[in-house]
Formats: sequence, C-alpha cells, structure tokens
Amino acid sequence: MTIAANRPLKGARSRAWGRRALGWWLDELGGCHDDLRRFVATRRPRGVTIEAGERYWLLRQGGRPIGQIDAQAGEAAGLLHLIPPAARRRAVIVEIPPERALAKNVALPAGASGQIDRILGFEIARHFPFPAERVYFHHRVVGKEDGAGAVTVEIVAVPREIVDSICAALAEAGLRPAAIAVGAGPGGKPLFLPAAALGAARGDTAPTTRLLGVATALAAVAALASWPLAQQAGLHSIDRELAALKPRAEAALRTGEAERQAGERSAAILGLRAGRPPLVGALDALSRDLPDGAWLLSLAISGREIVLDGLAPSAATIAMTLEKSQDVTGIVFRSPITREASGLEHFQLGATLVEAKP
Repeated sequence: MTIAANRPLKGARSRAWGRRALGWWLDELGGCHDDLRRFVATRRPRGVTIEAGERYWLLRQGGRPIGQIDAQAGEAAGLLHLIPPAARRRAVIVEIPPERALAKNVALPAGASGQIDRILGFEIARHFPFPAERVYFHHRVVGKEDGAGAVTVEIVAVPREIVDSICAALAEAGLRPAAIAVGAGPGGKPLFLPAAALGAARGDTAPTTRLLGVATALAAVAALASWPLAQQAGLHSIDRELAALKPRAEAALRTGEAERQAGERSAAILGLRAGRPPLVGALDALSRDLPDGAWLLSLAISGREIVLDGLAPSAATIAMTLEKSQDVTGIVFRSPITREASGLEHFQLGATLVEAKP
C-alpha cells in the first residue's frame, strides 16, 4: 500500500518539475531571441532611425538628419518618400523620446536577478500609474550594492496607445520597424522595448529569419543544459539572502514596538502639520499642471488625497503629465477610461498632493 500510494505523488512532482523547467527554458529562449533580433537590426549598415516625437518625427540615417514630418498634420503617409531609395530595404528603428515615456530606478533583492521580467509583470503598477497590460516596458540593471546584495534596475514604460499609434502610422506608410527603443539622456544608451511592442508591424527579412533560427536553436540547447545549474545557483542565492536578512529581521522586531509607541505619541502633531491644504492653492497647482485641452468636471479633496474627474483627448497623457509634476504624486486610475461621443476620453484619477516646502 505504501509503495502504491507514493507513485502518484512522485509522478506529480516530476510533472511539476518538468513544467517549471519548460517555463524557465522558454523565458530564456525568448530573451535570447529578442536580444539577437535587436542586435541584428541595429547592426545593419546605414539603417534609418525615426525619432517619433509627440508631433514632429525626425528621420536620421547614420546619425545624419534626412527629413522631418508633422505627424499631427497627417504627414506620416509620406515617410517612405523621405527615405533614400538605397535605404528603403534596410532596417527602420523607431526611437521614442524620453518625454513620451516614464522611467524609474527601483531596488530589488539580489535573488531577483534571474526573474526580473516576471517580477516586474506583477509590480509595474506599484511604480507607474498604469497596469502592466496597458504599457510596454523593459528594464536594465544599472547598479549593484555589494554589501546588501541588492540590484538597482532602471524601468522604462510607454503607454501602449502611443506605441500602437506609431506602428499604425508606419504601416500606413508602408514601413515595418525592426525594433522600438526609448531614447536616453545625453550620453546614455537607448533601451529597446520587447518584441511584443512591434505588434502586427513585426517583420523580418528572410536572411535575418534564417540567422535567428540558427541562433535560436543554439540558444535552446544552451538554455536546456543550463537549467539544473541555474536552479542550484538560485537555491544557494536564496539561502545566502535568508542568512543575511535574519539578523536584520530580529533587530526590526526588537525595535518595532518602540517605534510604534513613538509614532502614536507624535500622531496628533503630524496630523496637524499634514492637514488639508488650501483649496485655492490646490486648484492653482492643478491648473498649471493639466495640459491644454483637458476639462476638469469635478475635484474632490480629502486631506491630501484628491480625485479628479474630467475629459481629455488622451487620458494617458494626463496621467504622464501629472506623474512628472512636482505638485502631486501617487497617480492611479480610479475607474476604466471611456470615450465620449465628443471624441474625448473620460477619466477619473486619484492622487496625493505634495506638502508644500516651508
């Protein structure tokens, strides 16, 4: 009886292990494919780069400007005519300026190094006013803290409606981007968005597809062989992190009660200092932050928490503008975005007013 009862359990464990191995292998394979695809696209000689601003799009070839269009005036359909005939068969790289994207540096524990993509899929809404399904995002490691074992990750997110509208305009002009990147500041390197951002515009030439196929097969063999080693390294890393965090957790428990009591004693004073800000000052700050064309239907203030209900041509633009302002923080959508008969988007945003500095 004992032997018969253990057989299904062992089989279930084997299947679970197999599913985890297959999921990890597919993630590694997808990452290698995307990295190789961007590498091949950006190394094509004298390719064309389109810097897609909110209104004006600048075309460059080999770092040299070759033309400019007004996208809001409907000039995107003539993009193909601005590209030299010899370059029309080469890769087209789309570069989104930093002002059309949101960027933030986030500290993560060292154990997350091999699973950052998966972690950010759940955590993206904590750092930006959009859920993961409404943005295209990517990351890169920008620093490590050897003492604490933490890693600093730069996250860049672009609303999907911005990227999709760019791809749609390029498709109308007969162009298909090979990669989409978010421009960095002076001296910085652009950060490429995942291949999913290309959507229906995604397309590769036959030589590139064959090269990617061979490289993908090699990456598959390497990823499958490295699975056990990656699992063992991950377990050792988790053990080290637990051993390092245990003294800190014990110290936090010892001091937690004292901090709680101190917080209760000062709660009344802090409540007075963080009282409701003047309504006139809040309205003045919001009127300066909201872009032209936005209509505020109602404004509710409770302490420093506010709720804005209004209409705008793009609700995503309103959220991005407020996120970059110095007057409010913690921007979140309180209800789904709907489009009115007038063509404007109806939005309801929640935010926190920043306390004015003395």
